[in-house]
Amino acid sequence: MIYSEDAEASLIGACLLDPSQVDVVADVVAVEDFYLTHYRAMWSAMQQLAMAGRVDVISLHELVIDHADHYGGLDGLVALVRSTPTPEHAKHYGAAVHDKALRRRLQISLDEVSDQVKAPGTQLPDLIDRAQAKLAGVMGQRASKVQPVQDWLSSWIDELEDRHSGRIDPMGLLFNIPELDAKTSGMHSEDLIILGGESGMGKTVVAAHVLDSVCLRQRKPAVMFQLEMRKEQVLNRVMGSHTGVKLDALKDPRRCMNDEGWAQVSAGIVATREAGLVIDDRPGLTPIQIRAAAKRWKEHYGELGCVIIDHAGIVQPDDKTIPREQQMAEVSKSSKILAKELGCPVILLAQINRENTKRGDKRPVMSDLRESASLEHNADLILFIYREAKHNRDCDYPGIAELIVAKQRDGEVGTVNVVCDLSRSQLKPATAENIAAYHREFPREPSTPYEADKFAV
Repeated sequence: MIYSEDAEASLIGACLLDPSQVDVVADVVAVEDFYLTHYRAMWSAMQQLAMAGRVDVISLHELVIDHADHYGGLDGLVALVRSTPTPEHAKHYGAAVHDKALRRRLQISLDEVSDQVKAPGTQLPDLIDRAQAKLAGVMGQRASKVQPVQDWLSSWIDELEDRHSGRIDPMGLLFNIPELDAKTSGMHSEDLIILGGESGMGKTVVAAHVLDSVCLRQRKPAVMFQLEMRKEQVLNRVMGSHTGVKLDALKDPRRCMNDEGWAQVSAGIVATREAGLVIDDRPGLTPIQIRAAAKRWKEHYGELGCVIIDHAGIVQPDDKTIPREQQMAEVSKSSKILAKELGCPVILLAQINRENTKRGDKRPVMSDLRESASLEHNADLILFIYREAKHNRDCDYPGIAELIVAKQRDGEVGTVNVVCDLSRSQLKPATAENIAAYHREFPREPSTPYEADKFAV
């Protein structure tokens, strides 16, 4: 097995000689990086002692006395300290311990991949995903060099001036709904956006609209991990959003498609062919597999406009033994980390519980999110979709959906009304013209006259 007993012993000895080195090295090496059990126990104990400000040979011996047979007891610790060359090299010893740990993990991962390669019935794409996920897990997160604010304050001031002068547009990627874009300044890199709603409320319509906006209209590559529907069903919705062709015509063109529809679809096909759109509909993906695939697509395209995961409740946990609440926390945390690693917004769709149906006002709130604590904590923006028609088919405004901005780290909350055409999987701004057009095509039966301006913007 790959390890260095000398490096592990010298690191412990250096920190006993100079306890201030514990804090210096803690940023380099972790407890699990030690291979030998007694040195691992010592490092854990030394971190506790450092918090109490009393790192010394006797205190350490008392905490790890159960391992005395391995290090020779108090005399052995004294001898270890005496044999340590110099405490100034503690960080070097720590780097050596960490390097050996990474090499061990890499060897273990390569052995596991090798076993899977030889196993009958395994699919090559799955093997590649697993291998990439394991390698990414070995390396973990590599922190960039951290600097004090004064070292990068000048660049922050330059960016502020560029935003003021108009040289930098503060608007992120557009939702392509003017009122929502004005309220949120669009979608921003490294943000985790939670899109919540009841089942059948229209979350996938919003997701298809976002793919249309980001990928087909703004020409940014986008990846959707669709764990519930087939990729063809998702493409139908994206095409419906982009072209305005009804989903019925896309599903049964022989019966429902006309010449105008074919012309619209042809234009949509051209836009889609030129776009970097990926729909990954493999079932049972875990956060690690999603991360590996997303990073592969970023490497392929050079950048990603956004990543969409549909939906949080059916992402399979990497550890299936942990409680459900912890599983959801893992999904939301990994999605936030993914957004930061990719440098693009990640949109995580989430079901809400049934608590809203027990209230008079059934509009969702953040506490309605299933296992809401982790989702609320990790999200930069929480957006709900709500259609009154889902609960009341006889409502006066069945074509109106509310996009509720329930949380926004850097902005205000509030509601934006849109025209939601489920037959085309299409969202449009709630202008008087769009509202009137919807109700001409889908007239309502209630006797009260329709007020076209009630929701218009």
